[in-house]
Amino acid sequence: MIRALSVLMLIALISACSPQIAREVASETEQIAVQKTQLDGIWVGSFDIRGRGPYDFYAIHVGERSTAVSHKAKAMCVGQVSQKEDYYYAKYNLYVLDGSPFDYARLTGEIKDGQIQSHFTTLNGGDTGSMQLNYSDLYDQPSSLELLEGEWSFTDRDGLAFNITIEAGAISGADSDDCKYAGNVSLINPQYNAYNVVLQISNCDSVNGEYEGLSYIDDKGSVYFRVDVGNESYGFHYDFKKSQGS
Repeated sequence: MIRALSVLMLIALISACSPQIAREVASETEQIAVQKTQLDGIWVGSFDIRGRGPYDFYAIHVGERSTAVSHKAKAMCVGQVSQKEDYYYAKYNLYVLDGSPFDYARLTGEIKDGQIQSHFTTLNGGDTGSMQLNYSDLYDQPSSLELLEGEWSFTDRDGLAFNITIEAGAISGADSDDCKYAGNVSLINPQYNAYNVVLQISNCDSVNGEYEGLSYIDDKGSVYFRVDVGNESYGFHYDFKKSQGS
């Protein structure tokens, strides 16, 4: 019953955000099939700030939602993207990587032939720069909850170790500071490699709370489950690696 209500709520949310989205509920798995647009995908590239860079940039676009991370710039983004013909627009909340928000950014540019060329301005800091992104064929791989079954681990740049288990879309686990993790991952469109993630953190002082975001599987080499989640207080990026034998 809870899962059915969640699906209905998600359908309503998707319909409100984008009138072009086609909805389809499969009888058994209650999956929502979201029609792909030109802007949807995993986008990989780089950006500069006032000529300094390049800084890496990995983004996920689904509908009007987007999350992104830059390891070199130590920043994470959660925001919205839109497109009108070849015109590209994005607005991001900027977070210190695995930390609190520090600014907003607006991007404008063009999308054409699997490339995005844009310029951006940060609203508080007044920084400017340019960004170039390329569509990654990782997005064209199908998604499935079965692919996520098993145990996953990740150690962040501060040496904090995370271990989670995913079973039938349910997430459970803990980190080496004994913070607890629970939540769920769900499909967006089984034809494409992107997942919704809701993560509840507890036993973790100020970090406690619910986080939402997007994720995808990177299986070029080792299998990674790359997750971006955020709320009003913090943004987190995880590069979970699948444990051998899982």
